[in-house]
Amino acid sequence: MECSSQGKTTFDELSGYMHDIAKKDGMETIYERFANQQPQCSFGSMGICCTLCTDGPCQITRKASRGVCGATADLMVARNLLLKCVQGTVANVYHARNVARTLEAVGNGKADYEIKDPEKLINIASKFNIKTNGDIKETAKKFGSFFIDQINSNDYTPLELVKVLAPKKRLEVWQKLDIIPGGPNSEAATALSKAMTNVNSDVVDLLLHCLRLGIANEYAGLFGITTMQEILTGTAKPVEGSVNIGIIDPDAVNIIMHGHQPLLAVKVLETARDKKWQEKAKKAGAPNGLKIYGSLCEGQQIFNIASEYKDIFYGQIGNWIQQELILATGAVDVLAFDYNCVMPTIAEQFAPKYHTKLISTDKAIRQPGVERLEFEPDKAVEIAEKILERAIESFGNRGEINLPSVQHSAIAGFTTESVVGALGGSVKPLVDAIAGGSVKGVAALVGCTTVREFQSGRHIVGLAEELIKKDILVIGAGCCSSAMQNADLMNLDAGKKAGSNLSGLCSALGVPPCLSYGSCTDIGKIINTAVAIADELGVDVPDLPICASAPEYMEQKAVADAFTAVAFGLTLHLSPAPPVLGSPAVTKILTEVVEGLTGGKVFVDLDPCETANKIELHINAKREKLGLKI
Repeated sequence: MECSSQGKTTFDELSGYMHDIAKKDGMETIYERFANQQPQCSFGSMGICCTLCTDGPCQITRKASRGVCGATADLMVARNLLLKCVQGTVANVYHARNVARTLEAVGNGKADYEIKDPEKLINIASKFNIKTNGDIKETAKKFGSFFIDQINSNDYTPLELVKVLAPKKRLEVWQKLDIIPGGPNSEAATALSKAMTNVNSDVVDLLLHCLRLGIANEYAGLFGITTMQEILTGTAKPVEGSVNIGIIDPDAVNIIMHGHQPLLAVKVLETARDKKWQEKAKKAGAPNGLKIYGSLCEGQQIFNIASEYKDIFYGQIGNWIQQELILATGAVDVLAFDYNCVMPTIAEQFAPKYHTKLISTDKAIRQPGVERLEFEPDKAVEIAEKILERAIESFGNRGEINLPSVQHSAIAGFTTESVVGALGGSVKPLVDAIAGGSVKGVAALVGCTTVREFQSGRHIVGLAEELIKKDILVIGAGCCSSAMQNADLMNLDAGKKAGSNLSGLCSALGVPPCLSYGSCTDIGKIINTAVAIADELGVDVPDLPICASAPEYMEQKAVADAFTAVAFGLTLHLSPAPPVLGSPAVTKILTEVVEGLTGGKVFVDLDPCETANKIELHINAKREKLGLKI
């Protein structure tokens, strides 16, 4: 069978247009830098390079089967993988801690926020016996404090978040493997100690610790982020909006909120609604006033709640690889960013070239020469006003504007709750659709975009197109969602590209065949949906006709998320290959052995069409075991 993704352009059309503009302007983008790095280090790509001590760096070669200290290829690979998993886990936990601090501050009356979803707060607090006699502020204070205490708890006592929230069938599996984690900060400290030179040479133990971190990543990271953000900003609802670079308005003062933490972005939206700011923008020479956009995962999170901000939020611009191209339009007056996925070249080259004012808003991020307005819960309005002021001032510094004319639209805002709402109040209709074959299965396409083999979206888009043809419902999160949005796979017209069964269901429900769950931190919502389906069927997660894929995964949080998926018993496709192939033992454990332990495993395939075929075979095998027709 011919795969529809073969031979496609390396960019979506708007990114291609802006890339040509950047090259014409003499700018070196991520694409040129990647080309300049070739050939890259084969030892690093295989995971068999160690830089931990001064007797190194050591590489495993034909003449050297061990490092100076005696470390084998298996040990090097396992240690390197654990270090990546630690970094990814603590990054998500850091985000969750920031949200918990804000929630606690609301309870103390020291925040510029209110509780938008009190029912969700009361429901989650009650699971942990937090009693406040209905006082919502006291509940916010106590739950925020409780969550922070969980993050900082020791690693020799099982995490209460896991004990209370995890499915019983999963808890039994994790208990047998002794991988129920304690506090994630303590787990990270232990893991870092294990990964030191001459401390732990048990490859299996190191990989089991990755699974422990994966579970902590879900409950002390992803779950916390999603739940508490929705308590503070409102729960996602399906909403249609504009996407990609072409939506930027050359006749407006344009602010892009970029990163992963949407709390400040929400306050910028609320503040910009004030007519005085629109009048100030118009007086500065912008006939269409002031407009706010989202970029990267922060944009996806704003998009999820955009039904409340249609008057001021003008769309989701793109994925992390597009950030240089977005500035190359010359129409971005302020790029305000928090932690994660901000290229050094933004401050050093692109912002000065294209007259964009940069503002960093989180203490974890520092870029030379960039103004810092660091978020605090009780200074959100003050910071938001300063961002608006800087944008209006910056508008007068613009040079040449270059914008593509094409615009795209997409539907976002899906969660377990909104899917259940669309289905009439339970997941049973989805289960019935799977049982009846309207939906053959579900595939979650999550994570980053890369400039490696797939050039920022080719594998994601190609895989999604092939899956929906096979009547497999696709759920997206993170930069994967942006890639699918840019390719018109997350609007109602995309149903025409799906198989007849899935297309009919999408038409009946008024949803696209690829559902956006939001940001990379919203992967926890996908896990939640899988658990809800398993509960409805009375089975464990590994029994479901579902599969996960990170078709263009890139950074450390994706590694932590991968171990979350495997711990939950999901089969996970990865591309490109993780840096483990230098170790036959680690490769076998991840692709074969771990399935007998958790029910999940990893497979690697670099071709979208072949990947789709393998996912379909996996889903059919699960359907057969459940007694469903194939």
